Amino acid sequence: MNKMLEKILPYIDKILRYTNEIFIIKDTRNNILFVNEKVRDYGYEPESLIGKNYLNLLSPKHKGKRFHEIVNNKKALNYEVEFLRSDGTIVNALATNSPVWDESGKILFVVSTLADITSYKQLQKKLVESTYIDYLTGLYNIRYLYKRLEEEVSRAERKGEKIAIIMFDIDNFKKFNDNYGHENGNKLLKKLGSIIRKNIRKGVDLGFRFGGDEFLIIVNQAGNNVAFEIASRIRENFLDLNYKNLDMSMGIEYYTDNCSIKNLITRVDKKVYIAKRSNEKIIK
Repeated sequence: MNKMLEKILPYIDKILRYTNEIFIIKDTRNNILFVNEKVRDYGYEPESLIGKNYLNLLSPKHKGKRFHEIVNNKKALNYEVEFLRSDGTIVNALATNSPVWDESGKILFVVSTLADITSYKQLQKKLVESTYIDYLTGLYNIRYLYKRLEEEVSRAERKGEKIAIIMFDIDNFKKFNDNYGHENGNKLLKKLGSIIRKNIRKGVDLGFRFGGDEFLIIVNQAGNNVAFEIASRIRENFLDLNYKNLDMSMGIEYYTDNCSIKNLITRVDKKVYIAKRSNEKIIK
């Protein structure tokens, strides 16, 4: 043993207790044998956690499968977890997990650390949003549309749910821009973005700026004529702005089996074209 290690060993207990990460030692059944003082920052008394199962500190999505992999395969694993404060709020954490075994190869315990990465995850979310959010309207942009539409179609197929898309643009928008300038045109688009966000179901539907004055909405759980109701509300709210000579041409199309994303958008685009030449401004 070198001299530096000899100096460090008497302080190992202090190092473990007061390190800036949560440090946990668990037995082979995932029960907590030791936890350091850092856990107090999250509302727990270290002593109260001794003997409790580690999964009690994580959100219900964690079932312990990876812990069994660590123990059964004597394999160190690092992964993200949802750690729970004592009040039940979620903390995003990076967990490191290392098994420790004796000379005969028997697992003695598993050493884990939890590093709070909540601020990093929030920054990551903002960076993703800056990539996929249209700065003017606050809606998603076309870069995100095809990826998300494929995901929502797959989800709807698995669950046997209807999914629809609404596409629309502003009649005479170019003339409005020419007469009143692009600044006023942008103000109008910003107002429309707000109308769309207020009239789609939060956490269910998704609004996109397709390009220029063109917009698209993915309507999930689209039974009971809900897509037409959403389209109607958006158009009514837009007309309430009282812009002279401006209206909307809207098309609604439902996904059918084996229809490609490209064909789905082509079909709804044709309905917008029909609406522009019709007195019926919403074509189903």
